[in-house]
Amino acid sequence: MRHERQAESHLTPESVRQFSSTFIPRSDMIPVQISTGRYVSVKKQLTPTLVDAHLAGNITLGAYALSPDSTAKWICLDADTDENWQKLRDLAWMLDLQSVPAYLETSRRGGHLWLFTSPLSGTDARRFGKQLLQDYKIPQVELYPKQDVLVTGPGSFVRLPFGRHLLTGRRYHFVNPDGHPIAPTIRDQIRLLATPLKAPRTFIDETLTRAPEANILTPTPSFQPRTKVEGNLLSERLKSSISVRDFVSQYVELDAQGRGYCPFHEDEHKSLGINSDRNFWHCFAGCGGGSIIDFYMKWREKAGEDPSFIPTITALAEMLL
Repeated sequence: MRHERQAESHLTPESVRQFSSTFIPRSDMIPVQISTGRYVSVKKQLTPTLVDAHLAGNITLGAYALSPDSTAKWICLDADTDENWQKLRDLAWMLDLQSVPAYLETSRRGGHLWLFTSPLSGTDARRFGKQLLQDYKIPQVELYPKQDVLVTGPGSFVRLPFGRHLLTGRRYHFVNPDGHPIAPTIRDQIRLLATPLKAPRTFIDETLTRAPEANILTPTPSFQPRTKVEGNLLSERLKSSISVRDFVSQYVELDAQGRGYCPFHEDEHKSLGINSDRNFWHCFAGCGGGSIIDFYMKWREKAGEDPSFIPTITALAEMLL
């Protein structure tokens, strides 16, 4: 894009408001990128001024995938390799043949495919996305939202489109499946994405008729949270507050045996397992294991957030205690 490094201007307040409504389902918390490329979650009210600053390239924000009541209005498929990015471009072609609008966004590695929907529960949004990936045989891309229902914290997020990536200094734009921009300037693209076309509800409902029902996970009987005693180490209080299975199941879909695809490597064999009796997780492919703290440290690293111990337990305390 010829204005890729330029700050956008002359966006009307209505364009900014509509853009926010398209992508941002909650306004009480904001993922903000810092200079290292990581994100921090800021408990601050989202305002049009902040979104405008993002679109101008002055700050870089993320967009949580679920509203506080666990509702989604889009799904995003994230490809981190050229091969999988090409699969998403092919998927966009095939959806277009069925009159299902899909929006392709380039990124630092690969790209995203966005499908906008009428409001869906997080559970149905994920069922819909997973069935699409199954139908078109695209196993190795990430699906957002990553949670069916929010239990702890605001859940997963995606970089808000058109922001300047603080590591590369670049702004990434939207393209057609043939690779050409969907509009000549980023400003024009922002206006277009302020009112995107939605996937037809009939297509979503038909896809859901073929999608398996979501697993309903119940608390682990063998784990008994200990009474929180003032003066306990914060790390011990966190480990006592929720079972590893209940915590990890918010980020990984687990089967009845407590097995799931490890999110920390390209997993094809459900390498992650939960030991409910001893209350820990483990990746049999070598990604490690341990408590909820160990899991969340790795999750934050994957998400580009600070994975060190103190920031991790601080974030967990805000979610769990």
